[in-house]
Amino acid sequence: MSTTPDLITPRDSTPTGVFADASGSPTPVQITTGAGSALPRWSGGSVANIFSSGGGTQSAAITALIVQGRLPKPDFVCIVDTERERKTTWQYLDAVIRPALRSVGVEVHRIRVAEWATNGTCFSKDLNTLLLPAFTNQTVGSVGKLTGFCSNKWKVETRQRYCRIVLGVPTNQQRAWIGFSLDEVRRAVRMMAGEDYAAGLIRFPLIHDAPMRRQSSIALVEKMGWPTPPRSACWNCPNQSDGEWRDLKLNHPDEFAAACALEIEVQKVDPFAWFHVSCVPLSEVDFTAPDDLFADRACSSGGCFT
Repeated sequence: MSTTPDLITPRDSTPTGVFADASGSPTPVQITTGAGSALPRWSGGSVANIFSSGGGTQSAAITALIVQGRLPKPDFVCIVDTERERKTTWQYLDAVIRPALRSVGVEVHRIRVAEWATNGTCFSKDLNTLLLPAFTNQTVGSVGKLTGFCSNKWKVETRQRYCRIVLGVPTNQQRAWIGFSLDEVRRAVRMMAGEDYAAGLIRFPLIHDAPMRRQSSIALVEKMGWPTPPRSACWNCPNQSDGEWRDLKLNHPDEFAAACALEIEVQKVDPFAWFHVSCVPLSEVDFTAPDDLFADRACSSGGCFT
């Protein structure tokens, strides 16, 4: 079976397991834990605090702060499964994060894009927009960078939809905890300029509640006695450094092969889109050159909503 997801077909507007009532609105579904007990729905209030985990270093630090009691328990913890996340993320989630949060009475909702997103897995419904932040050499003699829509289309909108339908929280009452640390103030400031932040629907625990940088986040997690958390990232992300691509190729060849295959599939629709700045096939890139330590990477902390 191919590991490359369908690029073209948009997701059905009604996810698996959700049935419409007489008015045509989807009725809530009941999600259970592995033990078979039902997970709670929202009991109501002004807003629901939803920790939007990315499965990376900063998300592990927020988990530690919750367990320590330095942050209040959120109403829900959600992580969106893009189905391209590196396997180390899920191994760490199941071995460390789930048990830690469960010890304080909080369950993790893993939201699969295949079930809850309404876009294709690479392109918009009309195929006019590539959602990945790929490189492009469509203009002869120059290399450009396409805008990435993956965070919004596959993470924000998908989480909001799941929380609305499954957890019963209206979108305008979902306060998302985002794991940007002090290293990522520029990204946070951009979000602070938006309507959601002005409405009190975004919270930055590692900037406002317990300010810390990425290295402090790692130290906090290790002080808990937990393993050092892996960097969260999709295996196909064009924002990866050469060092990260090199690690993927050498230590996770199945995921690197899937990235190569996905690039080929994407180019059947957009022949000028590439996953590496060299604009040559990923399978042919020389990743032995040292990384540019001063490069301004779009995902410096390790992924979307770390």
